[in-house]
Amino acid sequence: MEDLKKFKVLIVDDEENLRDALVFDFKRKGFTVFFAENGDQAFEVVQREKIDFVLSDIRMPAGDGLGLLERIRAADPKVPILVFLTGFTDVTEEDCLKKGALKVLTKPFDRKVLMNIVLDALGVRKNDKVA
Repeated sequence: MEDLKKFKVLIVDDEENLRDALVFDFKRKGFTVFFAENGDQAFEVVQREKIDFVLSDIRMPAGDGLGLLERIRAADPKVPILVFLTGFTDVTEEDCLKKGALKVLTKPFDRKVLMNIVLDALGVRKNDKVA
């Protein structure tokens, strides 16, 4: 299995339980994980660290995911960003993709599917996939 510690993943969500679950999943897989509860905090992390992948909710207080997506794209257009959508947002999947999101998942989502999307985006070998 490839050493995933070299990859830095940033998880951004104001829902503490979901954020903690995702942090747990990615740390258990071996990633170096950073987290934030809103877009403003997340952008501070992006400015300090060389982040390889960002997972972000859309609607959060103090900086939403779409604004974060735009700020990250302006700073580094190569960082893969996956955006979560809830059923309660006025933002569409198309809006996110046009602004540069790699992929959009609607909550609730399958965490194994999410992990495999991240592994694909980072070019991790196929045998590291989550079944």
